[in-house]
Amino acid sequence: MLAWNDYSIPRLFNAKSVVLFLVLSFLAYLISPRSPLEKKEQDRLALVYPLLIFVYVLLFQVLLLSLNPTVRYYLGRSGVFTWRINTGICCAFGIAFSIRIIRTPEIGWRFYGVFLLLIFLLLLLGSTMPPVMST
Repeated sequence: MLAWNDYSIPRLFNAKSVVLFLVLSFLAYLISPRSPLEKKEQDRLALVYPLLIFVYVLLFQVLLLSLNPTVRYYLGRSGVFTWRINTGICCAFGIAFSIRIIRTPEIGWRFYGVFLLLIFLLLLLGSTMPPVMST
């Protein structure tokens, strides 16, 4: 892989940030009280969402994997803020979905929600930036 100097202007967010926010907002709508789904279906979806978000953060934020191996996200200096915003969006929704699980009546689900809440808090507070590519 060739190294390059990144002299572009740092950005706060990009199109991926907007799409990520819109998709997670739609998922939040599906488990909200205004959703047309039944309560049991909403509870089942709420159990799955935090794990999906965690896998996404792990694969595409922490490990910086891409479906296209020639595309590298966040390697330049301009991508630092974008990486932090995208990780923050994922962690914020993960925390919200975890709190939704904690509010369920089942005691086993509550332990599961607390565990996920701690994971997302650790990700949010303890996340480090991936290496910045330079010459």
